Amino acid sequence: MEAQAISNRIHPLVAGASVAVIVAAGVAVAAITGHLPGSKAETAPTQVVTHAAKPVHKPVALCKDCGTIVAVKEVDVAGKGTGVGAAAGGVGGAVIGHQIGENRTGTAIGAVVGAVAGHQIERQARAHKRYDITVKMNDGTTRNFSDESGTQIALKSGDKVRIEHDGSLKPI
Repeated sequence: MEAQAISNRIHPLVAGASVAVIVAAGVAVAAITGHLPGSKAETAPTQVVTHAAKPVHKPVALCKDCGTIVAVKEVDVAGKGTGVGAAAGGVGGAVIGHQIGENRTGTAIGAVVGAVAGHQIERQARAHKRYDITVKMNDGTTRNFSDESGTQIALKSGDKVRIEHDGSLKPI
């Protein structure tokens, strides 16, 4: 029998996976602690062009779908984990833990730490903002609307709006 030489070198794929997990963990820590820059872009305001004309005296019907915004409240909505982040983090952590500890204990600890980190990274990535809007209608009633699109809305308290058929608010 020939003796096979045992190499102490790390396989390039394992080294690459380890570096990827370390970079992902660093980005996750930066995102969770608020050091990762985010988009603060604002949408361009819409302009309403009016033309001066002779006043016409006609009876004006009260717009039943119109009102004035009373309040706009921004709410942070926590993301939900699907398990994909935990699974990916567990695998990556197990690989790194095995390389560091070179035993089952190191692998198990790495898998647990990686799974927890992966779950938190996924939750942070899925977090978004919701805008709760309260509108006082022209007939005196109050209606509440919610926008979970994640994009910042251009509407503010005091704006006159019309409620469209699809439930969206349009400035008037």
